[in-house]
Amino acid sequence: MPGEWAISYPGTDLVFGDASGIHLSSHPELGPVNRTDDDTDLPRTDGAVMGVDYLAGQTIGLSFGIDGDSEEDVRAKYGVLTRTWDADTVRSVPGALAELISDTGRRAYGRPRRFAPTSFELWSSYIRAVADFVTVDRLWYGAERETSVALVPAPGGGLVAPLASPLSTTRSSDRSTAFLVQGDAPTWPVVTVQGPITNPVVEIVGLLRFELRLTLAYDQSVVIDTRPGRRSIKRGGGSVSGSLSRTSTRLTNAAIPPGRYELVLRGTSDTGTSRVSMRWRDAHPNP
Repeated sequence: MPGEWAISYPGTDLVFGDASGIHLSSHPELGPVNRTDDDTDLPRTDGAVMGVDYLAGQTIGLSFGIDGDSEEDVRAKYGVLTRTWDADTVRSVPGALAELISDTGRRAYGRPRRFAPTSFELWSSYIRAVADFVTVDRLWYGAERETSVALVPAPGGGLVAPLASPLSTTRSSDRSTAFLVQGDAPTWPVVTVQGPITNPVVEIVGLLRFELRLTLAYDQSVVIDTRPGRRSIKRGGGSVSGSLSRTSTRLTNAAIPPGRYELVLRGTSDTGTSRVSMRWRDAHPNP
């Protein structure tokens, strides 16, 4: 029998185990990864030209057993599982995702889909059901990790004439920090730049670079989310994708393979208190 799995999304956290009375009756079945391709058959001859293959998500099949102290108890628990799989707070919001969490703590992102009862044994206070969870990609993700670095102006310099009151200085600088990505597959970072800063540049040396043509006030931040199904560049909830320079790394190419890297923040700031933080989860091909 599998250990305790769980499903989580806004307003719902349901653990499959003794506490809920909703059990997994067998290990979840991981379906094949969905794949699309650009293959083209050669005209008027044998053979084909292989194009680019794209890997999507997969369907995870789950089998449930629901038990209780009475017919009313098991019906109530069945109602909980039914409402959980309806996922009203997720399915009504474009791009919203749920987490399916395995007994190892790794999680897959997607949405609950098919749900159906297979047996109502109410005389023994037991119900069986099957369900599907469809993922946005083929990977399972571990605990969240984070690194950050502040932008501190370099010492030196001075005031530039003509002077006007109040006096202030503006510096251009960059700082860096080292970090380690583990796991078995490339993972997708979420980068947050906190102002005040003008034209920030975030770089993972030798791998990717984000250059933003904008100015952030001290109380503003911009979030670059490269994760499948959630890719966006937002400031205060509004999209600023147009501020990303044409020479920057595309979000679809921003996966970070396992290894050691250096995170760099560059830009111009009048206080040096701006900061970049990067969050990620180590990625694995199995739960």
